[in-house]
Amino acid sequence: MSRKLLVGIASVLLILTSIPTVAQDDVIATGLNNPRHLFYASDGTLYIAEAGSGGEETVQGPFGEATGGNSAQISAVSPEGEWSVVIPELLSTDLGFGQIEGSTSIYVTETSIWATLGIGPQEIPDGQYAEAVVEFDLETKAVTQSIDFRAWEAENNPDEAPELVSNPVDLAVDADGKIYIADASGNSLLTWTADEGLSLFLVWPVVEGEPSAVPTSVSIGPDGDIYIGFLTGFPFPAGGARIERYSPEGELKQTYEGLTLVTDVLVTADGTIYAVQFADGFGDTGYNAGTGSVVVVGEDGPQVVYGQLNFPYGIAVAPDGTLAVTVDTYGQPPNSGQVFSIGM
Repeated sequence: MSRKLLVGIASVLLILTSIPTVAQDDVIATGLNNPRHLFYASDGTLYIAEAGSGGEETVQGPFGEATGGNSAQISAVSPEGEWSVVIPELLSTDLGFGQIEGSTSIYVTETSIWATLGIGPQEIPDGQYAEAVVEFDLETKAVTQSIDFRAWEAENNPDEAPELVSNPVDLAVDADGKIYIADASGNSLLTWTADEGLSLFLVWPVVEGEPSAVPTSVSIGPDGDIYIGFLTGFPFPAGGARIERYSPEGELKQTYEGLTLVTDVLVTADGTIYAVQFADGFGDTGYNAGTGSVVVVGEDGPQVVYGQLNFPYGIAVAPDGTLAVTVDTYGQPPNSGQVFSIGM
């Protein structure tokens, strides 16, 4: 995420009146703090990445003074509808102006929970993690390994930006077990395997005077192709976002344009492409509240499936084919985030 994006966020003054509400029968989870991406495990459990609400401790962030604490977490909803905290007390950093970073995405295997943890304080406390992808043991919840994106960014700086900041925001795993990680601040897509470690797969270099690409999401299609969603940079023009589709060899195969503020992309088993649009634009008072949407993406452009959502962010498909979406993910009072379902 470039400073241009932070400058845009710095002008935010949210107006949160007359926001549509979700029908109670559709709600999967409530009381969340800045929920981000979602993941359905094979047993039907829904995992939720919660970025948290920052904290009361003053810390030094990558762009200046910030506040932090251990309010981020990974929570879950069982197939029977029971909500619980799975991984508690993860680092949460409030960079100001509504930008809170913490746990951002999850991938669950039969033995592990993989999580992306975003921007953190410059001095990360012992036993805590930020700017990293962390593997937790599914049974004990102990950390089994950590992949240090901060160190990789400092050594490589693939987008050649003047600021060395990493913000891993989403991950996806292909059929061979290779992990793809979108780094919003590094403007890059990296891969990781146990044998090869971190490798650069794609990068979108920063160009002075132009908005940064800011990849926010990654999904693997049934054909093995890699789909990357982009937020775009400030001033976040309506229709200025896109999804890029690449072959496993890194060849650009297709670009889907005409989107706005994409925060997640999902490709289902039948090849349908869904995208989450955080809002319909950025106005005089900040991001336009209550204007987010879920869209189907195709040759004729995005088609709205569900609109008038308040700052939606992540999307996942349940075993029964319904979709789960996080809403109220930005600039909201504590414990007001939700996940709800969309029947398809």
